[in-house]
Amino acid sequence: MTSASSTLYFDISIDNVDIGRIVCELFEDKAPKATKNFKHLCNGDTTIEGFKNLTFKGNYFHRIIKTFIVQCGDIVYGSDKFEKSDEIGTGGSSIYATAEEIKDETKELKCYGNFDDENLGEFKEPFLLAMANTGEANTNSSQFFITVGVQPHLNGKHTIFGKVLFGKHVVRTIENVSIDKDGFPEQCVLVKDCGIWDESMGVPLYNACNDKIGGDVYEEDPNDDSNFDHDNFEESYNASNIIKESGSLLFKKKDFKNSLFKYQKSLRYVNEFMPDMDMDKNNCLKFTTLKSKLYLNMSLNYYNLKMYDECMTYANYLLDLDNIPDIDQAKAYYRRGNSYLMKKRYEDALASYKLCKEKNPEDKVIDQKIESVKSLIEANIEKTRKNLSKFFTDPK
Repeated sequence: MTSASSTLYFDISIDNVDIGRIVCELFEDKAPKATKNFKHLCNGDTTIEGFKNLTFKGNYFHRIIKTFIVQCGDIVYGSDKFEKSDEIGTGGSSIYATAEEIKDETKELKCYGNFDDENLGEFKEPFLLAMANTGEANTNSSQFFITVGVQPHLNGKHTIFGKVLFGKHVVRTIENVSIDKDGFPEQCVLVKDCGIWDESMGVPLYNACNDKIGGDVYEEDPNDDSNFDHDNFEESYNASNIIKESGSLLFKKKDFKNSLFKYQKSLRYVNEFMPDMDMDKNNCLKFTTLKSKLYLNMSLNYYNLKMYDECMTYANYLLDLDNIPDIDQAKAYYRRGNSYLMKKRYEDALASYKLCKEKNPEDKVIDQKIESVKSLIEANIEKTRKNLSKFFTDPK
């Protein structure tokens, strides 16, 4: 592919929750008609008499097929109320439409301003931007799709006019939205805003963290990253650890939410690249040690975010691993006990604290915790006893 002189953005929300920004590069020299049309529909700066929705803003994705494509741009039927209909996916309009065409009552398909195919290339990589057509040549209007995998069966059939530069995780989030049997999403995936993009605008992301602190230049989803050799365990481990350390730097800033996003990302890399024990014992053990650190860090982050059930879940994940040092097990029991305490499950908290004490008998802080919880339990018993005694007191 060639370089492009224009970049555009889409800000995406799902069921009114902001997800993030997709930034696309356009191949203007390869597909001048398609890119001109796309730019004006993103800007919403073109009007045609008789048509009110000549913009992608407010449009929703109407077709999602996992590992294949996410599709949008039916600005005839997909820019008002979000609902499935027989018409959705059959409409569209380019900037090349005319008022006379739009007013033509005899027109069977509500696709206006169809223009010719360009750059009928090969779909050798994911995240390519292409025009959707009616199934026939030279029937492009406003519908487009983004590929989420290599799609050789599309070669020579669709105009390829751009690619995703940033926001691949947002595309993956769209890809993983629940759909019905026809590929129609069960949640509204909306183009909340769109237009021309430049670097000063940034790439907001709300369900992950794209801060490059600590040298994290890696994609959110490991299979989308091309910064290292995926078959090299040493490089894979190094990438996973850099992401983890990026999370630790954010943790030191008390940015617990984004720190957690980093740890979750690192865990995805670990799970993707950790070799089987039988294949490579040494590297398997290295990855397992990193995974145990991530479980502990995630447990602590969840606790700081007051997400106590999740804190306990990741503490238990750590405790389910084999060959974990006693000091790390103690930390997991301690954090689990603290979460039980916050949920006022005092007996469970006491049991966890006692297990922590077994793993780290010299810790004086845990002694204080145990005594404190015992006092709370005794106070509850006494309160219950007094309440019950009222039922057995003779009336005066």
